Amino acid sequence: MKLLKSRYSLLIALLVIMTGCNSSLIEESSSSLVSNSDFSSSVTSITSEEQLLSITPIVTEFDFDLLNDLSYEYDQSQIGSISHIEGHNIAAGDYEIIGTTITINRHYLVTLLPGNYGLSLYTTLGRALLPINVIDRHNNHRIINRGFETGDLFGWTVRTIFKGETTVQAFRDSSVASNETIPSAPFPYDGEGDYVLGRSTAVSKAAFEERLGQMRSSTFTLGGSGYISFLLGAGKTSDLSYVSIRRASDDVELKRFGNQSFDVSQVLEPEYFGENLVKYQADLSEYLGSALYIELNDYGSRDWDFLTADAFETYYEAAPEDGILAVDVKPIYLVDYAPNQVANGDFSANLSSWTVSNLPGWRKPDGSSDTFTVTSGSLRSNATGDSARGLIRSSLFRVDGSGILSIEIGAAQGSRYDKDTFVSIKHFGTNREVIRFANNRSSGTTMIQYFIDLSDYQGQKFYVEIVDNATGSWDTIFIDNIVTYYANRPSFTYATMAINLNY
Repeated sequence: MKLLKSRYSLLIALLVIMTGCNSSLIEESSSSLVSNSDFSSSVTSITSEEQLLSITPIVTEFDFDLLNDLSYEYDQSQIGSISHIEGHNIAAGDYEIIGTTITINRHYLVTLLPGNYGLSLYTTLGRALLPINVIDRHNNHRIINRGFETGDLFGWTVRTIFKGETTVQAFRDSSVASNETIPSAPFPYDGEGDYVLGRSTAVSKAAFEERLGQMRSSTFTLGGSGYISFLLGAGKTSDLSYVSIRRASDDVELKRFGNQSFDVSQVLEPEYFGENLVKYQADLSEYLGSALYIELNDYGSRDWDFLTADAFETYYEAAPEDGILAVDVKPIYLVDYAPNQVANGDFSANLSSWTVSNLPGWRKPDGSSDTFTVTSGSLRSNATGDSARGLIRSSLFRVDGSGILSIEIGAAQGSRYDKDTFVSIKHFGTNREVIRFANNRSSGTTMIQYFIDLSDYQGQKFYVEIVDNATGSWDTIFIDNIVTYYANRPSFTYATMAINLNY
């Protein structure tokens, strides 16, 4: 009889342990993206045999607008030594324990949808619950740190686009500026809140302009009315400095917006400061329900070729009442059929099948914008001399055969030739620059042949952009004999290949 009672007591103890383990496992398996993870359900999952340890909540509400951390206090004499925290996919790097304070970091909290949550704090004396309330700010429909109010680029991802040189990265934490007076200007940025993406006072304007880069937001699901808004400044040339709206599933560029309010006629006036922010609104309602992200692009390195920005609002129940309607300036191809040889690659038909960008940023202050001409059988960007600037875009072509291309380039070796005068080959649809190269073997006006290997992109469609964004001596580019189809791999060496500047 005593043996039976002993076995019965042991069975009861095992059931209590197993129930506690199951409760822990249920919490751990909860997805961090489920909005109805309820703190009360975490409480009811506790067995009646378990006595929770006492924790003092300090800040338990997470506000997606404020992006605040959460904190709790504890008395070690009451809870013992802390082992770890579990639940809702939290990892060791998502929290800190300093002294008698537990902090849950904002980079973890932004992964939770609105609702109530309970995290399990395990110690040598048992378990405590850390309550979390994620306030509903339409979190899933909005980007993280939309207005840079954390004082840095938290929530955004940056990358270099020029030879991997981080020293010329356009977007960095130091580019988040106080929403006060623009450097050397008598008036403020006119952004929202305390911070904006602005110009660092630690470097000169010329050095800041030379920087290049990309910056990507977090992904959001377009909801509400489908309208978004943002503030934008600088960005004189919208082909080089712009905001992209991209679909997360396939990276297709759905819309491209530049600072259409930039006054090109005023750029030489000493009192003109084009960094002030202008509010834009955009109708994206045709993409309602899609997962999207925002990308800031800085491909230019000359006057006003940078962006200031603020307040990217991606959720409106109804269309906003203020803001200039943003104009989509991405490249448009009405016919997406693409032969394997780009049309008029030798310019024997003058500029036929090529499109010169007419965006205002390419125009001179006097309003003229003549840049490209065909002279002696080659395309040249010196219609009005070396000071002419512009961009010209080819028709589509399909990678076929050997996948090898060749292009002849002349001149194009001014003071910053590899940043300012170059050839860019871009993928149709995403408009991603697959390769950018310059005339690194320039010999005056002599035409030099470069080979490009696109064999990894068989069957895909591309186009060519010729860019002259410079105004000094030899800051012009000659182009001829663009061949995008070789049935068999032509003979070339590494020395005659184009060197990709975009990595």
